[in-house]
Amino acid sequence: MLHKHAEDLFSSTFLPSHDHTHHRRVWNICRNLLGEIAILNHQMDQSLVEGVLIAAYFHDLGMVRSTREDHGVLGREICEAYFKKNKTAPPARFDEVLVAIEKHDIKEEKIYSGIQPDVPPGILDILSISDDLEAMGIIGIYRYIEIYIKRDINLRNLGIRVLGNATARFKNISESCNNCPILIREYQQHYSVLVSFFDNYNQQLLMEPKAEDVFYGHMGVVNYIRTLSVEGHTGPENFLRKIGINNAGSIVTNYFTALNNELDQARL
Repeated sequence: MLHKHAEDLFSSTFLPSHDHTHHRRVWNICRNLLGEIAILNHQMDQSLVEGVLIAAYFHDLGMVRSTREDHGVLGREICEAYFKKNKTAPPARFDEVLVAIEKHDIKEEKIYSGIQPDVPPGILDILSISDDLEAMGIIGIYRYIEIYIKRDINLRNLGIRVLGNATARFKNISESCNNCPILIREYQQHYSVLVSFFDNYNQQLLMEPKAEDVFYGHMGVVNYIRTLSVEGHTGPENFLRKIGINNAGSIVTNYFTALNNELDQARL
C-alpha cells in the first residue's frame, strides 16, 4: 500500500532519483540494517520495524512539492494526511515516525546516534543511516547529480558540493555503524566510487571553459543527466538508447551501463 501510494504521488512529478523506486531502495537498506542490528541487539520490537517501514516510504514524498531542503517537513505533512484520509489508525510510534521524516535530511548536525549493543535504536537512526548509504556508489552519483541540478547548483560548484555532503554523510555512517564492520567495508567501496567520480569530474572541469557543452568523460555523464533527465524527462533506463552507445565514449557508456545494472538489481 505504501509503495503504491508513493508511486501514485510521483506519477505527476518526474524525479527518478527520488521517486517511489528510491523509497523502495531505502526501505530495502533499512531492512538489511535492521537484520544487522538484530544480531547485536535483542531489544528491537515490531513497532520499530513498522515505524521504520512507514518513515522510509514517506521520507522524500515531500519532493513532489519541493526539491529544496524543506522537503522533510512536507513529507511529514503528507504522512499525517495519509493516515487521516484513509482513516487508518496510526502506528504505535507515530510521533517518532513524523520526527524521522521531518529531520532525516539535516546533514549540518549529527541527528542520529550510533548503533550499540542492547541500546534500542530509534527510527530516525535507521532511516538516516539507510538514506545516507543509498547516496553512495553508482546510484548515489546519479542521485546527487539530478537533485543538485534541480536545486540550481552551478556545474562549476557541483563536484565540490557533492564531495562535501557525501564526506559528511560517510563520516556519520562510519561513526554510527562501527559495530557493523561488514556493512562499513561494503559501503566504503561505494563511497570510494563516488569520490573518484567527482574528483575526476573536478579535474576535467579545469580543462574545459564551457562546462555545459562537454558530453564526454565524467562531465559528459553529468551533462547527459542534466539534458536527458532534468530537462528532457527521460528515465535513466533509456539514457543509453537516447545517447547511442557508439557516440558516448567509454566513460559515459560504462557509467550508464553500470547504473542500469544496479537499478535492475535494486528492483529485485
